[in-house]
Amino acid sequence: MRLFTILLALLFAMPTFATDPTPTSYLVSYSLVKSHTKKTINALWKKKSVPKIALPVKNEVDIYEIIYKVKWIDGTWRNASGIYYVPKVDKAVPYFMYGHGTQIHKERNITDDASQQFICLAHATDGYAAMYPDYYGIGKGEGKHLYQHSWSEAHAFIYMLMAVDELNKELNVEPSGQLFLTGYSQGGHASFAAHKFIEELNDPRFQVTASSPMSGAYDMTGEQANYMFQEYPRPFYLPYLLLSYQEAYNILDTKNPYDAFRAPFDTLFPAFFEHNDHKTMEELDRLLPKIPSEVVDPELLAEYKSNDNFPFRLRLEENNLIDWTPKAPVQLCYCKGDKEVNYMNSEVAYERIKASGFDQIRLNNLSDHLDHNTCAAFAVLATKYYFDRFKKKGKNPKMKEMPPFKKWVRGLIKKKVEKDFKEKGSDKSYL
Repeated sequence: MRLFTILLALLFAMPTFATDPTPTSYLVSYSLVKSHTKKTINALWKKKSVPKIALPVKNEVDIYEIIYKVKWIDGTWRNASGIYYVPKVDKAVPYFMYGHGTQIHKERNITDDASQQFICLAHATDGYAAMYPDYYGIGKGEGKHLYQHSWSEAHAFIYMLMAVDELNKELNVEPSGQLFLTGYSQGGHASFAAHKFIEELNDPRFQVTASSPMSGAYDMTGEQANYMFQEYPRPFYLPYLLLSYQEAYNILDTKNPYDAFRAPFDTLFPAFFEHNDHKTMEELDRLLPKIPSEVVDPELLAEYKSNDNFPFRLRLEENNLIDWTPKAPVQLCYCKGDKEVNYMNSEVAYERIKASGFDQIRLNNLSDHLDHNTCAAFAVLATKYYFDRFKKKGKNPKMKEMPPFKKWVRGLIKKKVEKDFKEKGSDKSYL
């Protein structure tokens, strides 16, 4: 009896790890940041030399910042943030969601000068209700960002959809039921992950109409992993990935995640990955060797190479996006000249998904020459025309990618950009 009493006391003394209950509302707060008229948008288009034939100005747009609830990896609930672009129209609107590219600092301003925010504004003025999730831990989000982590990337999209669904009732915005997903670079990976997880969720409110991931690293253990052992223009990628997966999965048996790196990088990295509000990945890249694996502790590197069951290797495989079968149509945009995200990521994803029996997937190589940043503008235009096809005509696979005249204009511009790129070798963004 005494033993039973002791065991009972110990049982009630043990800590519990029950997850927080699901919130009754996902929307925490929202604020109107800016209202664009057609006049101000036209002025912005003129400033950026945007051809209206490619991106027409049709509607005024209100821009909101929202804070919303997301489930963290431990089951607790935290705040995340995002930007919502609302076209002023008197009809039901399709949803457009854009996943932004990589950043290592937390700060995010809302500004007309940010090229990726511009993509959302361009879609909103053409009648899409556009969403820009910051991902976990970026913007005004709590906690750390988990880089190239499919589950949290996807759920930043999912919970923003739920929060916007609540907000629309206050703003009198009526959704049409169409949902389009895209993003560039990390956003390509994030939007493709969102497509996968939204379809698994099977919520009748949020059914993917089509996705168009752009230049994403979908083959984490294959084509993209090969970059880690050769000269690479973005060596920050590997430490960001290791630290994120340590946070998410505890892949290393250590309390200090920086033990994974050689000196002096073990003491250099915290300034970039802990409470960083301003340091950029460009600054970090300048401090790193050209071959990313040279920053990693030799014993850890040897285990990765020799052990097929090494936790980091297994978790990378878990975040691949090449072995699943979508339900909604997919377009994979990329450029074969991309040195930052190997173009084979898109081609491998296409071949593997097509082999699963899914035939509503297409590859769209925008250029054999352009690099990662120069490719982006052409990928964005191809994505918009792809989505417009569904928005205007429904599911019509025979419809052309874009009208002949616009395709001709795009061809002229691309030739000029490719010529400029070959002569100067500058991988600048044209957005």
